[in-house]
Amino acid sequence: MRNLHLLVRASLVLFFLMLSGRILAREMSPDRPNVLWITCEDISPYLGSYGFAQAHTPNLDKLAKRAIQFSNAYANAPVCAVARATILSGMYASTTGTHQMRTLVQLPEQIPAYPKILREAGYHCTNNSKKDYNSNFINDPDLWDESSNQAHYKNRAEDQPFFAVFNLTVTHESQLSEERIQYYVENGLIPGEPRIDPSDIELPPYHPDLPEVREDWARFHDLITLMDAQVGELLQELENAGLAENTIVFFYSDHGGQLSRSKRYIYNVGTQVPLMVHLPDKWKHLSSVSAGEVDKSLVSFVDLAPTILSITGTEIPAIMQGKSFLGKDSEKSPEYVHFFRDRMAERYDLSRAVTDGKYYYIRNFMPHRPRGRDSRYGYQVQANWRAYEAAYEAGNTNEIQSQFYQPKPQEQFFDTEADPWQVDNLFEQPASKARVRSLSKELDRWMVEIRDVGLIPEPMFHELAGTGKKHATLYEFAQSEDYTIRKILNVAKAATAGNADNLFKYLKNKNPIIRYWGAYGIFLHPDQSDRIQNSLRAMIREDESAANRIMAAQALSLCGDADTGFEAIMKEALATPHGYVLLQALNAFQYSHTDDRLSLEDWQTFKEKEFVANDPGAGLGYPQRIIDDAIALFPERRKVD
Repeated sequence: MRNLHLLVRASLVLFFLMLSGRILAREMSPDRPNVLWITCEDISPYLGSYGFAQAHTPNLDKLAKRAIQFSNAYANAPVCAVARATILSGMYASTTGTHQMRTLVQLPEQIPAYPKILREAGYHCTNNSKKDYNSNFINDPDLWDESSNQAHYKNRAEDQPFFAVFNLTVTHESQLSEERIQYYVENGLIPGEPRIDPSDIELPPYHPDLPEVREDWARFHDLITLMDAQVGELLQELENAGLAENTIVFFYSDHGGQLSRSKRYIYNVGTQVPLMVHLPDKWKHLSSVSAGEVDKSLVSFVDLAPTILSITGTEIPAIMQGKSFLGKDSEKSPEYVHFFRDRMAERYDLSRAVTDGKYYYIRNFMPHRPRGRDSRYGYQVQANWRAYEAAYEAGNTNEIQSQFYQPKPQEQFFDTEADPWQVDNLFEQPASKARVRSLSKELDRWMVEIRDVGLIPEPMFHELAGTGKKHATLYEFAQSEDYTIRKILNVAKAATAGNADNLFKYLKNKNPIIRYWGAYGIFLHPDQSDRIQNSLRAMIREDESAANRIMAAQALSLCGDADTGFEAIMKEALATPHGYVLLQALNAFQYSHTDDRLSLEDWQTFKEKEFVANDPGAGLGYPQRIIDDAIALFPERRKVD
């Protein structure tokens, strides 16, 4: 009997091994395509195949002739980490809480990541090599089979399908620095003189005609040509390995850019990207559009993950918000693409936008923030930024060029076919009213549907969610009934359009997010009445949220009591153990016009602050950027208005 049991057990083990082997064989079948995913950085569609006359991109132009070229492809955010967070999950970063630039958000287990799904389906997944996912996924050991500058599909098992990312960085904004250009010239990677005569560059209307601007534009094209050569090498390597006939190739940029007023900004030049997909003959049935043709469908980065899963025959998680545009699960082109812009490095902001491919509507929830006074990183690495700012401060820029350094309109509306550079705001024109209303309504609908967490001030995150809180993560808080998104959105819109008298009622609302927007609205519309001042003082004394106390102090400074406002901001800056609270306070000093009261010793004290362990706001160094800038310039105060 015992021998019979052993025989049965052995038979069952053999059966299940054979079954699992069949499943694995099916999952790893050569009938599943490989995917080569080539990304570059910081370019708009400045390629010959897109009709850009000054481009020299022979390899990509050749690829375009045998690929589907998307003419309406967009990054949902105009900056890398936020865009990548959206790509990774197939969910909007403004849903998951990964919408602020370089914020290390903890995500719950239900948030998907397409490489994990592909690995479970039998794919060998490699990333060479940028991650930058704005979340705990950065350090997830299960995300990739390999992730390094040595990661390569050649390391997979025999006959195993692969998904391989190669991220080309030579077009990143940092590569336009004088040191990097010198390196490329000395190593023979770009010519000693720009390939295009800088005097022949056709400048966009928002750029002043300056030697530094022309030189950077010309060198930018040299870097794009260098990137094109690297693409050619990757495609040739695939061909030499005998894999081209079974490999789908994607090429795209991680967002637009890279010169001033493009990357980080929620215009076409910051969001629209080149996107090509080559389907070998074996896989051409995955699209109704033929090779070499242009697909005018609206596609965006939130759609990439479900598309990859669709073309590899892998199930798409229902939680993903994007729509596949290729493969068995492809869907009809959406009517709209949506965009988000939040904190860019050390400067807070909040803008949302929507386009139908022709008309482009932007709502600026923080119109007091001038665009050109954002992060100082561009000024550190590129001469065009510095020259542009100097020209503005010297009064040598025209009306269009000066907009970059001035407060933003609350709403903007552009016809991108007639005005591709988006410099002519048609919002006030009577002929635009109906379309503006329609796009504004669509933007509201989308923000509510995706439960946009951008309306929550970042310094409030740790107060609403985390260890020991009702909600462990910001995402879970935002998905709960505690996040009254529709009401909060209405108050945030009222804050930009209202007046202090109408906003007064929100200062005592039980919802801390609504109190924040009430105080912000009063900051935008200062009122020196005793009623407003007393309410703001009470908020400074009594509000449980540091974000609200700082916002009330900032408003009070403009409502006639700068002494109390400054003292309150200083108290928060000195007391907080959280980097994002300090960051808000440092911004508040500047925008309450009280930062000239700070001594060099004050700035040194901020620099020496200690924070709670693993505090992301301190660890990423953004408060330190403002502090170091202030110390370096002291006693000259950097202008922000």
